[in-house]
Amino acid sequence: MEHVFSVANGPVLWLLAGLIVGTVVVQALLYLRMTLRLSNDYGILTRDERLRVYKTATINSIGPAIAVFFVAVSLVAMVGGPVTLMRVGVIGSAIFEFVAAEMGAKAAGATLGTDSYTLQAFTASVWVMTLGGMGWLVSTFLMTKSLDRTRDKLSVGNPQLIRALGTATPVAIFLMLGLGAAVAKAGLTDFTVAWDDLAALMIGAGTMLMLGRLGRRWPWLREWAVGFALIAGLAAGYLVGLIQA
Repeated sequence: MEHVFSVANGPVLWLLAGLIVGTVVVQALLYLRMTLRLSNDYGILTRDERLRVYKTATINSIGPAIAVFFVAVSLVAMVGGPVTLMRVGVIGSAIFEFVAAEMGAKAAGATLGTDSYTLQAFTASVWVMTLGGMGWLVSTFLMTKSLDRTRDKLSVGNPQLIRALGTATPVAIFLMLGLGAAVAKAGLTDFTVAWDDLAALMIGAGTMLMLGRLGRRWPWLREWAVGFALIAGLAAGYLVGLIQA
C-alpha cells in the first residue's frame, strides 16, 4: 500500500490532475463571460436579478458540495488526492467514482483499502473511473445539438410535453438512484432494505417538497431547500442507524 500511495500522491499525478482541473475552471470562466456578455447585449437580466441568481446558485451548491466532500475524503484515503481531485473536479459525482474504483480493484483481484490493493489494481481503478466518466462527456458532445432540435420540434407541437418531461425526468433519475442505494435486489423476490438509507431518502425528499410549498410564502426557503433537505436526510439516516444498532 505504501508503494501505491507514493505513486498515487506523486508530483506527476498532481501535475496532470492540476492541468485537467485547470482546464475545467477556464471553461467555466469562459462560459460565465459569454453568458454575461449575452445578458448585457440583450438586456436579459437586470443587475438585481443577476445578484439573486448568484446568491441562489451559491446557496444551492452548499448542500451537494458537503455530500461530495465527505465521500471525497474517503476516496482520497483509497486512491490518493490527485486522482480524487481529477475525477470529482471534472465529473462531480464522488459516489460514482468510489463505486468505479471498487469495480476496478475487483477486476484486478483486489479490494480497496487492503494490502491486496497493488499498483496494478490502482491502475485498473483509474481506468474504470476514467472510461466510466467518458460516456457522459461523449454523449454530451455528440447529442446536445440533436436533443436541442428535438426539443424545439416538440415545443412547437406540444409545449406541455416538454414541461412534463423536464419535471418527470430528474424526479425519476433521483428516485431510481435513491432506491438503488437503499434497496439491494438479488432476485425478483429477494430484497434487502437498508432502512437508514431509505429513511434518509424519504426524509430528504419530504423536506424538499415541504420547503417547496413553504417557499411560496417565504421565497428564501427555496434557496436553502437543498441544504436543509440534505441535513434532514443525514440526520434521519443517522438516527435510524443508531436505532438499528
